[in-house]
Amino acid sequence: MFLLNQIGNRLRLTWQDEIIMDYNFPLDGYRPYWHPLRLPDSPILTMNQPSDHVHHQGMWIAWKLVNGVNFWEQPSLDASPTGYGRIVHQKICDQSFDQNGASFTTENFWIDWKETKHLSETRRTFVHPPNPDNLVIDISFDFQPNNQDVTFDLKRGKPGDGGLFYSGLTIRFDNVLTPGEPLDANGRTNTDKIFGNQSTWCSLTGVHPEDNQVYGATIIDSPSNLRHPTTWWVRNNKNYGLLHPSPTYYESIMLSRDKILKFKYRVILHRGYVNAGLLNTIAQDYQQ
Repeated sequence: MFLLNQIGNRLRLTWQDEIIMDYNFPLDGYRPYWHPLRLPDSPILTMNQPSDHVHHQGMWIAWKLVNGVNFWEQPSLDASPTGYGRIVHQKICDQSFDQNGASFTTENFWIDWKETKHLSETRRTFVHPPNPDNLVIDISFDFQPNNQDVTFDLKRGKPGDGGLFYSGLTIRFDNVLTPGEPLDANGRTNTDKIFGNQSTWCSLTGVHPEDNQVYGATIIDSPSNLRHPTTWWVRNNKNYGLLHPSPTYYESIMLSRDKILKFKYRVILHRGYVNAGLLNTIAQDYQQ
């Protein structure tokens, strides 16, 4: 049975008294985020603020450039905030849980260093009851401009040579799971082949030394999303595993002030290596 409680600036979700998710919205932070994430009776699968990228926070959404403002990174301590933005939690709109799932909806403002609001965002999280091998999380984001047109963009170029394709929902894996084994819906297993190409879903799995079992996560792109199937940004190096759909990888998104931009994703935490057939079935069900 689920239980959802607010503890300070955090929503804590437990299943049969075991923590499977915290949703964090610190007052002094740069973004809300989900961490830790885990299956029942599993180690923690995500990583928060690793020393190599302190802006990586479990599972989160951010963007390299929104109207030219950097919402992806954050200024170093004691540095000027000029050019940077913050995704600021406003309120919990609703929350519920029962035997069929747990859900919560929050509102965020995307605000730059001058306190100018560029976006209002409604964020919905629904967690399905887990089984021993899978935990399914449905997430959606509704972006609404604040009396101005909004451009979602990033810095293009060759990966590793100035190309910074950071845009959207992201998972940073615990370093101990890396390097792992990537796989996409097209059967590609080479990170360089997945990076910058389209696929309905993409996963990364690895062996956790705490119990020597295989764990991973998969993100499924909703067919309702702009530019579906999405382009992927993947990192799979020693001590650096990262997975995220990048809808502005090749082209910016222009959002008129009177429109709403919606993104939906299904995230699956799983025990064991990926069953591509099962994932394709889940992806098809998600499309219904």
